[in-house]
Amino acid sequence: MRAAILAGTFLIPPVVMAQVVGEKSNSPPNEGRYLYRPVPDILVRSWRERSFRLSELWRERPILLTLIFTRCAGVCSPLLRSLKAAAASVGGAGRDYTLLVLSFDARDTTSDMAELAEHLELSKDQAWIFGIAPAQDIAQLIQATGFWFEWEEASRQYDHPAMVIGIRDGRIVRFLIGGAVSPVRLQEVVREMRGEFVPAYPLPRRNVLFRCFQYDPTTGRWKPDWGFVLLLIPGMMTILATAWIFRRGRKHRAREDRARESP
Repeated sequence: MRAAILAGTFLIPPVVMAQVVGEKSNSPPNEGRYLYRPVPDILVRSWRERSFRLSELWRERPILLTLIFTRCAGVCSPLLRSLKAAAASVGGAGRDYTLLVLSFDARDTTSDMAELAEHLELSKDQAWIFGIAPAQDIAQLIQATGFWFEWEEASRQYDHPAMVIGIRDGRIVRFLIGGAVSPVRLQEVVREMRGEFVPAYPLPRRNVLFRCFQYDPTTGRWKPDWGFVLLLIPGMMTILATAWIFRRGRKHRAREDRARESP
């Protein structure tokens, strides 16, 4: 009976597949809009057939959440492999944070997630959890995190962003956007999830042409960028123009004085 109820809980309406879920955008999710927002305490069933609430995880340690689907022919596997390599480089997985890989695809089962974990050679790593969730819970999670997905009939694939979401005490603390996870960027997120102060980091936006300063997280130092140089140009032009006007004025007055003194 309990199994039947659980199966019903995870039964996904097929209509979900045919619609855009979340706010689709050609730009990366706006991190500032979602920072420190609460994450819904959704029900997850892991590939080990254990069901739990997200709060059970974040009460133990912070979470690095990734949303994928197992039939993905695009960015999902590269993203997970990149995250696996970065986590191995940074360290602390399973001690400082848990990595949760959650499918948003209604067709995925716990067996599919188990195969994905096996394929990535992560099935025996206790720091990683692969799971599925009810459609209505996935919709709540997407609403809270800025993630979105859309079914494309032509390719028979979901279109979706590649992102990793840092969660501490049930709230979003950072996004990592893109299919490749840099160990340096992941280190910053882990520090944020530990509650450490990270002075600066690049925003996941592509429409910033120039910045005043660039922060190097490997050295902890700032250095001027082209934006700073561009800010100086108007001031420098004003100073040079003023100096030229005064110099020209002095020469003009000098010529007038010489003209008056000459017989």
